[in-house]
Amino acid sequence: MSLLTRLFYWRVQASLAPEDFTELDIDPAVPVIYVLDTDSSIARTILKKELPARGLPYDHFDDPLKDLPAVMANKRLKGLWKRRPEYQVFEANLLTIIEKIKQNPAVKVQLVPVSVFLGRAPQKESGFFKILFSEQWGIASRFRRFMSLLVHGKHTLIRLSKPVVLDAALVEQEAPEKLAHKISRVLRVHFYRLRTSVVGPDLSHRRTVARTILNRPVVRAEIRRYAQRKGISEEKARLEANKIVREIAADYSYSVIRLLHLFFTWFWNKVYDGIRLNHFEEFHAKSPNFEVIYTPCHRSHIDYLIMSYALYQRGLVPPHIAAGINLNLPVVGGLLRRGGAFFIRRSFNSALYATIFSEYLSALLTRGVAIEYFIEGTRSRTGRLLHPKPGMLAMTIRSYINDHSKPLMFQPVNLNYEKLMEGASYTRELGGQAKKKESLGSLFKARKLLKQEYGRLTVNFSQSIELDAYLDKYRPDWRGLTLAHNEKPEWFKQLVNDVGQDIMTRINQSAHVNAINLLALALLSTPNRAADENNLKAQLTLYVDLLQNVPYDQKITVTDETPAAMIERGIALGFLERQTHELGDVIRVRPGQGVLLTYYRNNILHLFAASSFIAMCFVNQRQFSRRQLLRLMRDIYPFVKDELFLKWDRDGFVEYGRQTIKHLYRLDLLKSAGRTLERHPGGSLQAGKLRVLAEGLMQTYERFFIVISVLKTQGSGALTSAELENLCHKTAEKLSLLYEFNSPDFFDKSLFKLFIKNLKAQDIIRTDEQGKIVFTRNLNPIFDGAKKILSRRIRHSVLYLLPDPEVKSPDEAKAERAVSAQDVDKS
Repeated sequence: MSLLTRLFYWRVQASLAPEDFTELDIDPAVPVIYVLDTDSSIARTILKKELPARGLPYDHFDDPLKDLPAVMANKRLKGLWKRRPEYQVFEANLLTIIEKIKQNPAVKVQLVPVSVFLGRAPQKESGFFKILFSEQWGIASRFRRFMSLLVHGKHTLIRLSKPVVLDAALVEQEAPEKLAHKISRVLRVHFYRLRTSVVGPDLSHRRTVARTILNRPVVRAEIRRYAQRKGISEEKARLEANKIVREIAADYSYSVIRLLHLFFTWFWNKVYDGIRLNHFEEFHAKSPNFEVIYTPCHRSHIDYLIMSYALYQRGLVPPHIAAGINLNLPVVGGLLRRGGAFFIRRSFNSALYATIFSEYLSALLTRGVAIEYFIEGTRSRTGRLLHPKPGMLAMTIRSYINDHSKPLMFQPVNLNYEKLMEGASYTRELGGQAKKKESLGSLFKARKLLKQEYGRLTVNFSQSIELDAYLDKYRPDWRGLTLAHNEKPEWFKQLVNDVGQDIMTRINQSAHVNAINLLALALLSTPNRAADENNLKAQLTLYVDLLQNVPYDQKITVTDETPAAMIERGIALGFLERQTHELGDVIRVRPGQGVLLTYYRNNILHLFAASSFIAMCFVNQRQFSRRQLLRLMRDIYPFVKDELFLKWDRDGFVEYGRQTIKHLYRLDLLKSAGRTLERHPGGSLQAGKLRVLAEGLMQTYERFFIVISVLKTQGSGALTSAELENLCHKTAEKLSLLYEFNSPDFFDKSLFKLFIKNLKAQDIIRTDEQGKIVFTRNLNPIFDGAKKILSRRIRHSVLYLLPDPEVKSPDEAKAERAVSAQDVDKS
């Protein structure tokens, strides 16, 4: 260790990854040798100081291994000016270890790969000053390493990996020289992949990217066509193309990343109770072997920032992020661009723009750059996951088919907020106000938000999706294909659609359930959005019990707060208020918060799809045949599956329903009388719990009844799909006004459109040559099932609100509607 290295060690502040060393599976009883990628006295000094201080084994060898070093390096650099790598020293050390094991078969050695990163800036292809002192791919001089220590020492990352165990069984498999060379080669590949995931791949300055993209043959051809269409010179068309690519391209800056990291470390701790990541290590271990596309749900503008911050904090390079062009504001846009954002227009109404954007995305993928985008296309204003937009997915998959040097995986992520910063604006937009355009003025006005508390923020990593498996299924010969920019064969469209659905489904499979989610679900299911405190605690306990004992998925996480603590959190965050009373306090939703709470309720509705439906069957009747209930679940499932992005097929949903029924029986909420299920009498605590449980998804099924009722009332062949969608929307909107549902998504047109689409897919309705909807005989069972589970009040209200298919006098219309309502009850 050199004196100069010791002298400058005071600049080092190191963090270790992973944070939980048990994940490394290091056996403390077996000697450990740490293996660096490249020999460095600085790295050796850091390891010697940091590893023992963190409780990791270091330099404790007995005979016959006592002469071995604690740290080895796979690669050494030779030469003063033209430094070249050599691996002979490491392979010689391995041969020594192998020989000692052969002589003493009981001996084992753990080789633990370790990387020391002094700063984590991706390499630039131009701009000497920016690349001078950051971590990069090229061979670094001794001077440069010392300068890196001075500049980036306080941002040092030590990344450890699982050990390679050398024992008698392994060394007997191959000749010593061959085994030593093989281990060295495997470690080279490992270090390369790890460096890519931590430091990032080689990048270019924005101007260099522009030059590269504009010289691609497909872009040059489109520039010529653009010039011909516009009647301008190719030079002028090229200038237009250059403007487009500079509008799009990111301009990654490590100094900006560091600045943002410092700012958001302060910000998250001031505004939120920090960020909690779940299921991250499973992804972390897998990610070096894949090109990663992060596809989180989109609930807030700060989704972009959370992901980049959390990944950087845990030792991964922040991804390049597709951001809406509306965020390319003065000052702010430049800051985001240097933080890795590349900008995308809302619509691709120009062939030149579409070609350039597609080629830019392809260039990022080819270089191995991690990318993040939101396939919902926009932030959800209702708390439900939106249906995926195919554009970015299609471009990603097409680019991968055309150039696939490294396997690609999509990484869905579920983001969960206890309180949204945009809550007030969402409430206004749901109330009918137009969305305000982003501006610097609105950014300055947002400063007052920093004075509020926003609770906890949770990031759950879902099960990843490997694209190769999908491509092998849909087109086994895909590795030999090349797809043109605008080529979309049918198999490709179906593939893109199914991958999008799978991403959204997996996001829901890793939901987090916080206190506000559960409070919203409970209180919005009560008549006046208020409940006795003890009853509310009992309902919250029921929800948690169902989530834990009949889990939707193993990746679902649930708050560990007690019901009392949940209520206090709801009050502290401004959603609820307490009304004291000598017979017991009442907890109610604060005025003006009801609409916003539907957002948090909708985040977790899918987790109660089965239990709420089962409870709903006992709202209007005390007994229900077990077989009939499960048959209804099977019939209704296709219509809730797509709306809630549920994970099962029909059989899986019914089986989950059986498990839920058994647990409701164990909780004494249902009783069993042979093949019949029975609830407790009205007025009992058990019946009250079941009723509140049922209300969670009641409006979903009421929407379905509206569509079926409109069809039955108007008759076969009377309406087009658009007319049916519009009439259902207006009926639901008026019903919401009459009964104060306080849930704008109840009359969301897109949900009616989806249901009508599913009716066609299930062959319940069809479209004739004139575009009119005609019935099949499959419509009646759905109508009959809906009548059994919905209240008489709702059924009659829907029928009275519906217009008559023919113009009649008010008295005739009223009489016919009354007869129709009587027919509903009789049937």
